[in-house]
Amino acid sequence: MREAPFLSVVLPCRNQEDHIGGVLHRYIAPLERTGRSFELIAVPNACTDRTPEKVREVAQRESRLRVVENPAGGWGRSVLTGLDAAHGQVLCYTNSARTDPEHVVQLLDIFLTSGPCIAKVRRVKRNAAGREIGSWLYNLEARVLFGLRNNDVNGTPKIFAADTYRQLAPTSAGDLLDLELLARARRAGISVVEMEVAGFSRHGGRSSTNLKSALRMYSGALALRATISQTLPTR
Repeated sequence: MREAPFLSVVLPCRNQEDHIGGVLHRYIAPLERTGRSFELIAVPNACTDRTPEKVREVAQRESRLRVVENPAGGWGRSVLTGLDAAHGQVLCYTNSARTDPEHVVQLLDIFLTSGPCIAKVRRVKRNAAGREIGSWLYNLEARVLFGLRNNDVNGTPKIFAADTYRQLAPTSAGDLLDLELLARARRAGISVVEMEVAGFSRHGGRSSTNLKSALRMYSGALALRATISQTLPTR
């Protein structure tokens, strides 16, 4: 039986057949330089193209890559599917379409030197005025409803211990997962440490975030507040 890896990196992917192979390969060298054992977990997210096949082709050549599909779809469900399948002591998830693998390595160093925490990226710029405004409103809502002081709730990568994941037990299947995780962490007294990055560029494909999904997140945050209040006591 193979020894459990130190780090598991969960990479949801949706309709990225033209570039997902290259994205996955770009994680190998930076993670090898850490000197830590690792696994990549690709989670095809209700894909309508050949992304699942492309990911499996890479997995046939790279034993440290596993594939766990989420045919039902949803960002949160994809992340949770990957985290539930992970074997690592330390867990990471991130957006495969727009993450620099070097940021995972840099964030891991911060996590390891910061004690028990959730380590995450904070994007300074979104490179689009509409997204800047939408993000500001969402983060303001997170501050008002949950007392979060983070300026980029949805920023990824996020890194935390497997024990922290089991303790917080997030359940959001959609776009509210990041907010739920940080809100539960605050109520449990778990610190959140941030690393600033200038922004991001997409490896390819198109963002699934639009006005409709943004409005759904704004309204969903209200329901999430009630749910968290009932399931986890405030410290």
